Amino acid sequence: MSLFNHVKANISIVDVIAEYVHLKPAGGYLKGPCPFHSEKDASFTVSPEKNIFYCFGCQTTGDVISFIARIENLSQLDAMHHLIDRYKITIPQELLQKTGTSHISSKEKELFFTIHEHVGLWAHQQLLHNQQAKTYLSNRGFTPETIKSFTIGYFPGGINNLNLFLRAMAHQGIMAKDLLETGILAEGRNAFYSSFEERIMFPIHDTLGRPCGFGGRIFKQQDDRAKYYNSKESDVFTKGKILFGFNRAKKAMQEKEFAFLVEGYLDCIAMAQHGYLNTVATLGTACTIDHLKLLARNIKTLYVLYDGDQAGQNAMLRLTELCWEVNLELHVIQLPAQEDPASFLISGGDLTPYILNAQTIFSFFVTTLCTHFAQKSLSEKVTLAEKITNIIARIQDEFKQDILLQQAAHEMQLPLQSLKNLTIKQRHRHSIQERIEKPQHPMPPHEETEQDISLLEEKIISAILNSTEKNQTPFMVEDDLLPYFSTQAQILLKIYKKSVETSPTKPWETLINTIDEQIKPWVVQISLKYEWNDNCHESIRQLILHFCKVKWKILIKTIKDDMHTARINNNVEHLNALLEHFLTLKQGLQIRGLI
Repeated sequence: MSLFNHVKANISIVDVIAEYVHLKPAGGYLKGPCPFHSEKDASFTVSPEKNIFYCFGCQTTGDVISFIARIENLSQLDAMHHLIDRYKITIPQELLQKTGTSHISSKEKELFFTIHEHVGLWAHQQLLHNQQAKTYLSNRGFTPETIKSFTIGYFPGGINNLNLFLRAMAHQGIMAKDLLETGILAEGRNAFYSSFEERIMFPIHDTLGRPCGFGGRIFKQQDDRAKYYNSKESDVFTKGKILFGFNRAKKAMQEKEFAFLVEGYLDCIAMAQHGYLNTVATLGTACTIDHLKLLARNIKTLYVLYDGDQAGQNAMLRLTELCWEVNLELHVIQLPAQEDPASFLISGGDLTPYILNAQTIFSFFVTTLCTHFAQKSLSEKVTLAEKITNIIARIQDEFKQDILLQQAAHEMQLPLQSLKNLTIKQRHRHSIQERIEKPQHPMPPHEETEQDISLLEEKIISAILNSTEKNQTPFMVEDDLLPYFSTQAQILLKIYKKSVETSPTKPWETLINTIDEQIKPWVVQISLKYEWNDNCHESIRQLILHFCKVKWKILIKTIKDDMHTARINNNVEHLNALLEHFLTLKQGLQIRGLI
């Protein structure tokens, strides 16, 4: 057994995927919304028995390792290492010796996370011994428990403190060159320095809970540097893909099926301190489509809670350009002007009425843009009408479209039909654009009998692949019936036969590790597409009977057409060969009682 197979055998694919996707039982499978593309229907299917997943929407398939690799943007090797560490899988010594591996983690990434963990702990200790930094956080309303829970830190300035920092890191086996590579330190003309000096430090974790960066905030009145400084971006730390607090909020989000999105670290921490544990924040950047996709994998509804100033409103308006791309209901909570979530809560504000009165993102969009519409110039009105209808045209639900169009018509004091006509034009424009960006390649039309054959062949293979899971002996298609199947099906059935011979009790595992990667999605798809009862063998026999009868009709037509051509060309030799072939096929099928 390989190390990969050992990991897969000692972990539940359902347990792993359930941390990312809300799964519900559906017969012998579990289903949920696909985490790899936006969809309304739950077409993402997990088979606990086969230890595989498949999406009938985007055709993504694989095992537990490939799932983690894809969703966390890891290599297969790193994904395996992550599962070993995350689920504390014990690796037999013989496997470690066989693979020549004693430390099963990606060294570079492991060092990266280790550095950030130790820097964060060191900075936290510095905060606990610095009264000015503690006073600043206390004045902002943060309790000692919250400071400890979020491991908030402080990076003291000055050459002496920097030397103490370097000695502390060296004691942990972390050298100056490692700190330079991660961006914690930089090299000046005469000495090292850190852009985090004299800043409050907020540790940032990736979706797996690993420390991967810091956000630093100035807190001294005389400090005129930029208010915030974030770790430099890398393959591991990308602000457009990471949400502050996500790893802490994930469980609460999945339980409640909704979350709050705020703009900064302090807002997120204040929300958590006041009981809103399902809160995340962007890292000083605009919310991206990757952020929304990450959230959509875990929740159904998102409440956007930005500052009450004009910048906060503009940020919320930008979300309307993105939200139609994900299956996520967005609502806007509007705070009083000049308030942010942290200041509002710490001053004793109650969020409940604001949550209850939250607007949908589209209603907010229409209401906000249409304010003072009558006072705008003609060109501004046209531009605004096009902007609004462009967004509304992207909404799939026609009922929601009508409501928003009526709202916009009322706010703009324009005829409803005018906006409807403009929306139709925008929808047509989107349709053309999609066809250009994603050209369609329709399959050539088949004869009805050929469609029947494809479907029957698919069902036969599906039943055969599932037969061993019903505690039955594997069903084998007789060799002389194989020519009736398509080339791809013949290849699969031959590999399946060898898999049964190699591993009679677990042919599926051997098969899936043997077949070509190009046909693997097709095999996984048809294995999960149909539900089968315990009497798989009888189902297969009936399907093969029907399959042969339909195939026989096609063969008769084909041979007749070929014989007709042979007669026209006066090709007696070919005509006799066709006739002999016809009689041989007929005799073989009659012997089996198939025709």
